[in-house]
Amino acid sequence: SLLPTPSKSHYTFNLRDLSSVHQGLLQCSAKNMDSKENFLKLWVHENRRVFQDRLINDQDRSWFDQLLSHKLEQLFDAQWTDIIPVESERRLIFCEFIGGASEEQAYKEVMDGKKLETVMEEFLDEYNADVGSSMPMNLVLFADAIEHICRISRILSLPQGNALLLGVGGSGRQSLSNLAAYIGEFNMFRIEIAKNYGIVEWRDDMRRLLMQTGLEEKPTVFLFSDNQIVSESFMEDINNILNSGDIPGLWAKED
Repeated sequence: SLLPTPSKSHYTFNLRDLSSVHQGLLQCSAKNMDSKENFLKLWVHENRRVFQDRLINDQDRSWFDQLLSHKLEQLFDAQWTDIIPVESERRLIFCEFIGGASEEQAYKEVMDGKKLETVMEEFLDEYNADVGSSMPMNLVLFADAIEHICRISRILSLPQGNALLLGVGGSGRQSLSNLAAYIGEFNMFRIEIAKNYGIVEWRDDMRRLLMQTGLEEKPTVFLFSDNQIVSESFMEDINNILNSGDIPGLWAKED
């Protein structure tokens, strides 16, 4: 029913999306899945993250929740109201860092929204005292912002995880990505656009990025914004990295 249209051109779904759901399910260890209800919560959460987060309006999102509700009854003999918490009480969120920086990370459901808010504020304070000391981020961590950080963290924790964040300028896409990368202990890689920045400089930056991630094996987040697209070829190179992990013609023969 969710077919691509001019206003929904990204509504294309394939087996990679199904694989992403399975990857999300496998992030959770067996000791945190002690009941059928807990597993079904995880199943709903992962389907929401992979499919529902790409939908552009409340009508489509409600349609998708109704589809999940129907499948719960049809396949698992379970009722939506028995599995999913009432949103006014708490949101259905799974994340790895609910225990904070001091505890071992484990992908599990967030049972206490206040605790998640406290943990997130602690990470923000640590970020500002560490990597953000020169330019601290003074963020108001309201419920939607916290949920977005959990979404980004989930994507970064998956192998070859990547995301396109949409929003108006100043809505916090880069700030939340910075914090999510810090929570996951990733190195942040950015390009710096100068007056004469072109293809040559871009290719040099891409060599440094691939050397850092491939040869040095450093977990890295490459943050690239729309105002850094100096040339359309930049997007082609990023597409090649996502598809094959390399850029054709990037390396000389001796390299």
